[in-house]
Amino acid sequence: MSDTIVIAEEDEGTGREFSWGLAFAGAVAATAVTFFLLTLGSGFGLMLVRPTSSAPAFLSAGAIYFFIAQAFGFAVGGHLVGRLLGPIAESHAQEEFRAAAHGFASWAVAVIATLVIVAIAGIAAAGNSGLSAAAVYGATAAKSTDVTPTGYLVDRLFRPGSPGSEAARGEAARILDAGLARGEQIAPDDRERLGEIVSRQAGLSHDAALMRIDAMQVDIRARTRAAADTARKVASYASLWIAFSLLFGALVATAAAVMARNEDDRRSLLAV
Repeated sequence: MSDTIVIAEEDEGTGREFSWGLAFAGAVAATAVTFFLLTLGSGFGLMLVRPTSSAPAFLSAGAIYFFIAQAFGFAVGGHLVGRLLGPIAESHAQEEFRAAAHGFASWAVAVIATLVIVAIAGIAAAGNSGLSAAAVYGATAAKSTDVTPTGYLVDRLFRPGSPGSEAARGEAARILDAGLARGEQIAPDDRERLGEIVSRQAGLSHDAALMRIDAMQVDIRARTRAAADTARKVASYASLWIAFSLLFGALVATAAAVMARNEDDRRSLLAV
């Protein structure tokens, strides 16, 4: 009687040691979920940092919402990667490391994709950036000089006299425009000429007119400096908060992938 020998093939599983496809899929899912939640939050008026006249209000409701939305998005991406990863012949520690590597890779791809989008948007908006007296005074473009920021400055210089003729207002506005274009500094000869116009229109002495012009320049510089300081604080606080939330997102994506991989193993054992 002959014996029949059955050779069982080792189950190699259906997973891969590393799959960039899964990493990209997790990144797409994380980015889509995060973008949806952030868009929903912006619809309710939530802001990451709320600037004020003195300092930005850090840890606003919008900042906390941004932190939670991003963490939830990376959790979804990491969970998707962990469940789709599939088993291979390896130890439990190796399996957890493989899942964590996929979760971290999906986080990295999502961050890089977001940076590329932000960079493109920044390049497109670069021509419209910068602080000026017009931005400080919150004016909009208009055809008439009387309703532009420069027109408002001319009104300030001519008080309490008459509004002035069109020729006087136009020359004063052009001098202010030329000075503001050089960083809120009016050239000495332009300052003298503007002093003559202000003295005639406002009924002031020449020295008093020059003092009014100098006071206006000091005020504009102070406003511009305050706006620039607030913008720097907003950028600094927002950068720190985004960096911290990204670090937390990496931990969430990694942990979610490992937990999803363990959950998939448990369900496979129960199915057997």
